[in-house]
Amino acid sequence: MPPSALLASPLSAGPTLEKTDLSEQREVEAIWKEVHNKVIELAGGDPNNVKKTLDVEGVLKYIDAVQSADKKKSEKFGLFKTIVSRTLQCIQTVGGIVTDGVSEVFAPAGMCYNALTFVIQAWRGYEGIFENLAELLEKCVEFLERLESYQGRMDSKLSRLACQNLRLFVEICDRAIKLRRKHSRLFAFTKQLFLNDNGIQDLLSMMERLNAKESLLVNAQTYRIVSDSAGDIKLLLDTQKEQKKEDEAKKWRRTIAKALGFSGAALDSAGEPIPTWQRAFDARKNTLVDETGKWLLTHEVFGKWTGPTYPAKPVVLVEGRNGSGKTSLMANSLRYIRKMEQGLPTSRIVTAYYFAEGDKRKSDEEDDSGILATLSRTLLWQISTAYEAMTRSVAQIVERTSDFDGSLDLWQQLFINNKERMNPDTTFFIFIDGLDTDLFPLLQRLTSSVRDNKRARIFLTAQSQMISNWLEPKKDVQLDVIPIADYNDDDIDKYITYRMDSMPILKDRSRPGISEWRESILETLRFKCAGDYFKLNTSLDALAKVDLIDDIREVLAEADKTRVDQIDAEIRRLNNIRTVKEIQEINEIILWIESGRRWFPVEMMEALLSVKHHISPMAADTFHGLPLTRRTTGLTTIESTTGATPPATLTISLLPFTQKLVEKYPIFRVTDTGIIDWRAVEMKDRIPSKDLDRNAGFGLLLSSGQHVIHESEIDIVRHFLGNVCPPHLYRRFEFDQFFDAKLGAGNKDYICLDPDNADIKIALTSLVILTEEELRNNKNLRQYAMYWLLDHLTKVDLSAADRDLKAQVGRLLVKLFTEECGIDSMFWPFNLNVSMGTWNEDEYVNLLEARCEWVYSMHGVQEISRWFHDSSVTKYIISEPGLSLVAAVKAPSANLHEAVLSHAAKNIADHLFHRVEFTLRQFLCACCFLRGYLSRLDPERSSQMPNEPPAYKDENSPAFEKFEGRVFQLEEIKEIEAWAAGVLNKSNNTPIQESSWEIHGALIIYQLCDGLTEVYQERARKAVDLNPQNWHACHFIAKQSNTSNEEAADLLSRAKRAVDDLREENKVWIQDHANSSLLARITLDLGDRLWDLGQDYELAARTHRESLQFDYVHFLNYTDVLGRYQKRESWTEFIAFVETLNNTSQTWAAYFDELVNEFVIDLVVRDSDILAQAADATKRWDVIESFFTLAIDIGIQQEAYDLLFILREEFARTLASAANGVHEDKVVAVREAALEDIKLHPSDTVSPHFIDVVSNSLAKIYLDKAFDPTLPTQRVESYGSSIANLLPDLSDTHDVMMNNLAVCCLIRYHQRLESNSKLARDWMHRIVRAGIELLSDEDEENDDDAYWLLARLLTTVGDKTNTRITWTLRNMVHYDAMNKWQSYMNAWDEPAIAKSNTANGDGIDSKLAQSETITNGSEKEPKLGKRATIGAFSNAVEKGGENIVAFARGLRVDTNPIISDTGDILLEQGSSSEVGNTGSDEDKPAKPSWLVSCDGCDKQWTIMDVPLYTCSDCVGTIQLDKGCHALLMDGKLKKKGFRCKKEHSFIEIPEWDPKLVDGMPKGCVPLPDSQDKEKRWTTLDQWKTDLKNLYLDGVNRQATVSPS
Repeated sequence: MPPSALLASPLSAGPTLEKTDLSEQREVEAIWKEVHNKVIELAGGDPNNVKKTLDVEGVLKYIDAVQSADKKKSEKFGLFKTIVSRTLQCIQTVGGIVTDGVSEVFAPAGMCYNALTFVIQAWRGYEGIFENLAELLEKCVEFLERLESYQGRMDSKLSRLACQNLRLFVEICDRAIKLRRKHSRLFAFTKQLFLNDNGIQDLLSMMERLNAKESLLVNAQTYRIVSDSAGDIKLLLDTQKEQKKEDEAKKWRRTIAKALGFSGAALDSAGEPIPTWQRAFDARKNTLVDETGKWLLTHEVFGKWTGPTYPAKPVVLVEGRNGSGKTSLMANSLRYIRKMEQGLPTSRIVTAYYFAEGDKRKSDEEDDSGILATLSRTLLWQISTAYEAMTRSVAQIVERTSDFDGSLDLWQQLFINNKERMNPDTTFFIFIDGLDTDLFPLLQRLTSSVRDNKRARIFLTAQSQMISNWLEPKKDVQLDVIPIADYNDDDIDKYITYRMDSMPILKDRSRPGISEWRESILETLRFKCAGDYFKLNTSLDALAKVDLIDDIREVLAEADKTRVDQIDAEIRRLNNIRTVKEIQEINEIILWIESGRRWFPVEMMEALLSVKHHISPMAADTFHGLPLTRRTTGLTTIESTTGATPPATLTISLLPFTQKLVEKYPIFRVTDTGIIDWRAVEMKDRIPSKDLDRNAGFGLLLSSGQHVIHESEIDIVRHFLGNVCPPHLYRRFEFDQFFDAKLGAGNKDYICLDPDNADIKIALTSLVILTEEELRNNKNLRQYAMYWLLDHLTKVDLSAADRDLKAQVGRLLVKLFTEECGIDSMFWPFNLNVSMGTWNEDEYVNLLEARCEWVYSMHGVQEISRWFHDSSVTKYIISEPGLSLVAAVKAPSANLHEAVLSHAAKNIADHLFHRVEFTLRQFLCACCFLRGYLSRLDPERSSQMPNEPPAYKDENSPAFEKFEGRVFQLEEIKEIEAWAAGVLNKSNNTPIQESSWEIHGALIIYQLCDGLTEVYQERARKAVDLNPQNWHACHFIAKQSNTSNEEAADLLSRAKRAVDDLREENKVWIQDHANSSLLARITLDLGDRLWDLGQDYELAARTHRESLQFDYVHFLNYTDVLGRYQKRESWTEFIAFVETLNNTSQTWAAYFDELVNEFVIDLVVRDSDILAQAADATKRWDVIESFFTLAIDIGIQQEAYDLLFILREEFARTLASAANGVHEDKVVAVREAALEDIKLHPSDTVSPHFIDVVSNSLAKIYLDKAFDPTLPTQRVESYGSSIANLLPDLSDTHDVMMNNLAVCCLIRYHQRLESNSKLARDWMHRIVRAGIELLSDEDEENDDDAYWLLARLLTTVGDKTNTRITWTLRNMVHYDAMNKWQSYMNAWDEPAIAKSNTANGDGIDSKLAQSETITNGSEKEPKLGKRATIGAFSNAVEKGGENIVAFARGLRVDTNPIISDTGDILLEQGSSSEVGNTGSDEDKPAKPSWLVSCDGCDKQWTIMDVPLYTCSDCVGTIQLDKGCHALLMDGKLKKKGFRCKKEHSFIEIPEWDPKLVDGMPKGCVPLPDSQDKEKRWTTLDQWKTDLKNLYLDGVNRQATVSPS
């Protein structure tokens, strides 16, 4: 899955900033001298008390000393130390920013360190000091940490600001010390002692203001950098505008999801619920037969329930027996309601639904809730996120409510009491499939306890017995019942006909007799099956497999058997005809369906079944040489097979597994979502349970229909045949063999459940997977086994489980914790060929789970102790190291972690210090494991650790931060290293081994510790001193930034020559991946250094290409190489490098994830045209196309459809960037393939908005091509169809804000053809209705979204009058917002910043409307106040841009204002720290950004002071000022990617005139075209009515919404 990646800061892309000038350096030094004096004052006036060499480690040691000296230990000391460490790191970085501006005497960071120690010293002994100081420092860090990201990229003004921040920090320390004197007699804990002090609050407020000023300064610097680089920033800014609003919406949704109680397993990477309900509905829709369920639309009860008048009974219940089609009818009713245009109660219809089948997922340890809680979460989430006003309202309720008392209280607070429920324009329809008795309290709450006419209307399905037993006695639930069996005869006929149409023997009606047979089958099945779809499908499936008339008649004759009879007959048939191995395989499938913790797709189930091949040989080895035993049953004594080698229990058939299920195992099915399940819910109930008592086993066998033949019965038959048959005839028919087989039938395997051994069998399979190298290489098998092993072990009842199975598990547990294969499977990373982001979201989750369960908590080791205290488990553990492991675990007062994990810890230490495994994820896994393990070995630290795993999984918990935090303290690394030195016998190391140890230590510190440059560089140089041929150390030193190009090139050249000589002498040496990787890295970095030297670029480029020949892939490095070529415009070398990549694709095929996330996307973020530039400059488009083609082929092979979609879009954008647009047809083809694939293989990791972006771009191309004068007439219609195919089904929920461009293209297409298309008309209705609804809610902040949406549609249809009104309204909104912001800024008490922000002009009406030019822009839309308009992102993505992929995939884009060199604000993006919005205070307005820009010259206007022209044929995406419009009309407007034509139709937008709104009452709309001076405006309600009359035929058409 594609992960979230980080965008490079604009600061990093620009040229080197100018050095601080002399005057500013003096100012900084003066400030810092003042700070220095203040610190001396804090030191009692004695400079000697100030430690000039104090560093981070020194402060932390001082804190440790204070804590150890306290008599009463602070419970929160660990958290306090973490916060202090973070504060010190911030200070260290920020101090480095101003170091160049001050003398060395004043050491900025050191002064702050001293000040902090003085505070701690002053408050020493005060109870609660650590808690209070932690609160204070957290507030400081909020402001200081922002400055860290600017290290090395600051101009003089920002350096001064950083200095001022540190001065305030010292002032805060001073105030804290003075506060101690004030409270000299106070020794009891006081919460928020520091934060409640007015003096400290004043200082924090000053820091906050500096933070706001920093936002302005850094963006002024950003603008200069971007301007200097002449990049295309306009599209970047377009995307940024939407970022803030999207972030706010995401925050609301995450807040709601948390309140509703979704488990972690039910959430996606963004923290939002995975929409299983949508998948269930989609899957069900795909099975519906056309035209079924339509009888419901004419049913009186349903008509009243959906009608405009609130029904007397708000609940409709469809009643029928199991399998009668109730679920399909509910799906049909939901689909029909979404399609209905008239007759519904309100304009907005919210539909929320719950399909029991869709929520059929295995419960995990996080989610053991019942049906009421599960259903409530699903429905309330859909209701809460149905539309923006509801989302905001629910989020606000959640924020105000500290806790909810169960599911019913959630409904009461979030829905029933929610004022948004009373919205007169909204009706809520709730659909629930499968009524359960636990839901009755909810039904009563939603119906009886709510007395208004805005109650939700509820659609239920239930079985007949539920009505009579439960609902009828409860008179307080008002409902109408629709018995499905009375009305669905026509549906049944259509279904039977549909199935017959797909049967080869019946689909051709023209053949003689076929029509008659079809009629006979229809009548027979209609009568005999009586509406039971299970019986129908059983009979129809059987008919599909036969062709003989007698067989058809036999099927029809048995069609009226009861469902139970049919199931029993099927099970009996399988027991009789399936082989022993096949029955064992059936039982294995039953085992995983019933006891597996997940639902398994076909491929996963097939892989799990294959594991049995590995269990059997292991079982034989387990009991080899042990004496045979006998067990007594009520039957004849049976010899135990324990000592014998059991036969292989399963074989993998060459028959495709899906086909095998259909043909051989028909009791199962593959569901619409691709998982394996029972064909019918009753199947499980008819399967007998295996019993340890063999007699009971026979009884169950008989009950399942398996007839057992007794020996006495066989003797009678044998005697009879012996008397009547000649001996030779008797022998020919092999009667004796037949009788023997019948006699042994009672002992054969039969289809059954085995509840006592279910979990132990799965645990056994999991252990085999983890301990067999071949199996553990299957990622899906390994991840299931490591994640769920402990859960299955815990669920085993050792007293009831089979002894043989327990013995097998015992041996495998020893193998798991003592052998490298098992240890690595549990605790070591394998996915090294994916990006770090993908790894964090995938394998890291499983490794974290393993560490939490086995290393940090007591849960895992205590479970091992439980198992090893069972004699059956340990009976056959008869050799080392198993005996020692068992003895250690069973020893009194044993440290279980040491006993169980000592071998694992040693193995991990060996990885860490002896192996050539240097990736960050490997270091993290090793050090996190050892940090937790060593903490458990220390009794004092272990006693403070939580014993349960959940405490370590919460990212906000102290335990997670302490044990999973990715920044290690040097002391932690030293402890790990000291322990490893002992267990790995470091004292016996040779100098060469010692050198290897040192470079490992250097790399660990480099990767995991902040700062400490001198420490790791010293160790690296020591490694070289110990062994000059330690090429890893030489390479590491050469990579350091403080190593000169000359020295680095020399080191790498010598290393490369030596390694080349070595591989020449030893041909096998290079075949080792570690060796090949080392040579590749040396070669690649040598190329970098040679290039940077600038002496021989050709040699450097050849060296780069040579590195690609080795077994090593690191795409991030390759982007740096191409970036070097781009800077010098060395396009020939650029293409040569890509061509070499193409030739070595077999090497990087396994790194497809990294290829997309860290190469293609990184290149796009850096420069969207870089690949096109190279191809155009060299005329080598073949190389670029070949690269993408190879990559796409790899993605197809790996079925990585989410990454494929992104890759194809980047390919299309690269092609679209070609000079003169020569590849447009290829662009279309690539995007079409991308959309087709993602629709066939939906992915949660690809944003729906991103898919809309691609659809919109294609729609614009199709629209342009459709009206190309050279296009043949017959092809015009094909483009209209292509546009229509891009749109979702009208009945589906969709976001018209993001999807409207393609919709408008369809509308424009049909308008120009005057075709009066119903589809186009329906979409137009939906957009108009959505816009009117936004204007009708209580949220004024989304009004501009409504105006933007309507402006696009009205421009598309050429409605000049209303287009001009909507643009005037947009100007009015910006005008009002600018006034509010200006008033706030004028009232601010810091003149310098106020001056900076008001420098745009002399007055609002004149200067604030002026235009400013920004280079190379394209589409745009503004954002007002604290929110962005949806149009901002939508318009931005229509034109593409380097951040579109990033935004669509959830990547963070900086949202900052752009300021001129003089301080004038050109535009502002409304960042989280922007002026007037430094906190969450709602009364602080943000400065609005630009409203519109000219697509010809990129001028921008916050408020339009000139008229503009908007293009109807470009569906409102293009605006031009008068000059550019004139150029276009003359054919002189030339701009890359500009598609608008002079033949297009334009509407003139009027400039803003404030006089229009002078005296205008609130709630009115200005009329810019009014000739009547007395009628300059109309009411908003009247304007909405006018729009309804124009576009909705005056009808209150509905717009259906539900969460996307």
